[in-house]
Amino acid sequence: RGKFELANGGTLFLDEVGELSLQVQAKLLRVLQSGQLQRLGSDQEHRVDVRLIAATNRDLSEEVRAGRYRADFYHRLSVYPLQVPPLRERGRDVLLISGYFLEQNRSRMGLNSLRLTPDAQAALLAYTWPGNVRELEHLIGRSALKALGQHPERPKILSLSANDLDLPTPHSEPVSASSNASPASATIVGDLRLALDAYQRELIQASLERHQHNWASAARELGLDRANLNRLAKRLGLR
Repeated sequence: RGKFELANGGTLFLDEVGELSLQVQAKLLRVLQSGQLQRLGSDQEHRVDVRLIAATNRDLSEEVRAGRYRADFYHRLSVYPLQVPPLRERGRDVLLISGYFLEQNRSRMGLNSLRLTPDAQAALLAYTWPGNVRELEHLIGRSALKALGQHPERPKILSLSANDLDLPTPHSEPVSASSNASPASATIVGDLRLALDAYQRELIQASLERHQHNWASAARELGLDRANLNRLAKRLGLR
């Protein structure tokens, strides 16, 4: 039996539905519309009653406009859409979610306590999380193993520092020769908001050119989800 039959009378979760081909979308649409399916190699219809929950990091409405997604399938999925903000937009939630992954690793490693030092917490809050929650999950697991390996004997309490996390910081960027002038000797004049807008506009345009105006690829390179990039581009007059 397939996944739909196994989920009959319950709920089926489909992840990354934005990556489905048009052919697969058509097959799923038929099941959602009729509640019937055929097993592979069979011509007999089977009725299923399944509630579907789907997730994607793509802007499906934009995919529909671009012709890469079926409008009828999109509307079937969009009965009750929920926008889940990326980790970089959730402020101190990163520490709450870190607590969950810390507890997972604490239990797996047989520790009494696995915690973050204040400088590690600051590093997590300052990071932009291009890989979202999955990146945080892997970071906590990797850092816990790294910190544990520094102890000759297994401790009961293990603290993860910023050095254990080894995250890039804004101050770790290479400094160009033109930026060697001290702040006291530099004269900066202008509206900060206008300067930021101009810089963001330049970054987006350069990324789009590198990716042949593929908005999904540009969003991934810039560390944004498709919907946020779309909103930012509209505000900056790029769309």
